[in-house]
Amino acid sequence: MSKEKERDDSDDFGGISFGRMILTLAVVALGRPWETVKEHFRWVRRLGRRMLRLALAPFRLATLIVWSRLAGRRPTFEDHLHRVDEEKDPS
Repeated sequence: MSKEKERDDSDDFGGISFGRMILTLAVVALGRPWETVKEHFRWVRRLGRRMLRLALAPFRLATLIVWSRLAGRRPTFEDHLHRVDEEKDPS
C-alpha cells in the first residue's frame, strides 16, 4: 500500500507558492517602476473618490430633504408682512 501525499495548501495559484508569486510580482513591478506607480495612484484615486462619495452621502441626503421642503413651501402671513415692509420706499 502506498500513502497518498497530503495536499500542500501553500500553492493556490496553479502550483506557485505565495512566496514565489510575491517574488514574481515584485520583479515585474521593479522592472516597470513608472507604470507600477501610475497604476497604484490610479487605484488610490478611485478608492478615494468612492470613500468621499460614501462620506458625503448623508450630507447630500440632508441637503435634498431641506431643499425639497423649501421648494414646496407656500408663503405664510409673516412672509406677506415682511414683503410689504420691503416694498415700501424708505425715502
